[in-house]
Amino acid sequence: MEQGGGSQGGRPATASPRPRTSPRVAAAAAAPAAVRPWGDVFDNVLVTVSRFLRCRADRAQMACVNKHWHAAVTRQPPPPLPPLPALPPQLPWLIFPNTETPTFYSALTGRHHRCRLPPNARRGRLCGSGDGGWLILALNSSHAHALYNPNTGHSVPLPPGFTSQSDNEYPLVVRAATLSAAPSPNPYMVAAIVLVRSRSTAAFWSEGSDSWFTSGGFLTVRPQDVVYFEGAFYFLTIREGVISFRPGYGPNGSVNIHRVEYEVQKREDYDNDVAFVQGNGAVRRYLVVSRGRLLMVVRFVYDEMGTEMFRVFRFRVTVPFLRKPLAIWEHVGDQLDGRMLFLGPGCSRSFEVAQYDGFQDHESMIFYLDESFDSVPSADGRRLYSFIDMGRYSMVDMTSVAWPPGDHPTRSDNAPPTWWLH
Repeated sequence: MEQGGGSQGGRPATASPRPRTSPRVAAAAAAPAAVRPWGDVFDNVLVTVSRFLRCRADRAQMACVNKHWHAAVTRQPPPPLPPLPALPPQLPWLIFPNTETPTFYSALTGRHHRCRLPPNARRGRLCGSGDGGWLILALNSSHAHALYNPNTGHSVPLPPGFTSQSDNEYPLVVRAATLSAAPSPNPYMVAAIVLVRSRSTAAFWSEGSDSWFTSGGFLTVRPQDVVYFEGAFYFLTIREGVISFRPGYGPNGSVNIHRVEYEVQKREDYDNDVAFVQGNGAVRRYLVVSRGRLLMVVRFVYDEMGTEMFRVFRFRVTVPFLRKPLAIWEHVGDQLDGRMLFLGPGCSRSFEVAQYDGFQDHESMIFYLDESFDSVPSADGRRLYSFIDMGRYSMVDMTSVAWPPGDHPTRSDNAPPTWWLH
């Protein structure tokens, strides 16, 4: 019998049955194995997911998925950055005003920087400065004035008018000014030497006032400087007289000012000082608060040679409880005992040399600014301010050197230099 591979035992052979497979399963089997996308999730995503796992066991299971997940959810947070070191004690910056490119100089670093001011501040005339970076500006010929802080960009408008004791309103021009404190919700006041009806006098403004005002009428002698000291504004006259104005603040924004005129004994060498430059120059005076005392610095400026000498005096009240307390100016000698003085109308300051690295050789030094006009006006007829007669004076050697060093402007088209108490 013929043998065949297709049958056995007389029955035809059949093929083994194959399992049925759906097209979707078949396609998945034929495709290459896909990489699971959760294996390399970004750390920040894993950390975000872990925030929704409130049970520690759930977070432990999450950490067991793979090494990457484990590292992401169990790692320690990075150490915090160290705090910024505190700035060392600062010195005033010297502003060189200009309507186009104002600059300032840092005595700590010896560097000049551009002073970025908005157009109205660049065009304004600097009248003084106060702690916290505030500048007092005369903005335009319409008697507009303002407080402006270059650090924050904040400004406080000041009124253009002055109200006299008889309630008459007059325009005014601010010559020099200072503040009792930086503007804030707490009461503060601006005190200024102003020109009203061709007379130089003291004027004040406080938050909410519609105009400048004074107390006790106009000053009878022209003031030269003003400073805030122990709760009162002190004005110094060209005859070295002293008048203090102590503000008091009542309810609903009311303000009252207590005025005291001191009977200052004329010092023995006063006439000699005045005669020293009589007809050949001028004497300028500044008030400086130093170590809890009020100082007067007398500056001798010659027409041809500029600043030649300084003398420093201490204010002392000898008989206080009078309608006009008695007082004298005491000469402090030829040393400042570890201090250096920065002089400017309405913004003079005293600093301890020991607090400033690199300034040990500046003991008994006086830094002064040029407050004079240039003899040649600008092309459009404006007065130019000079930056020539400024320097550093040694009380010990009685000599001056040019300051600040380096290349700086020699004149301004709108204002004298001033200290920025930043």
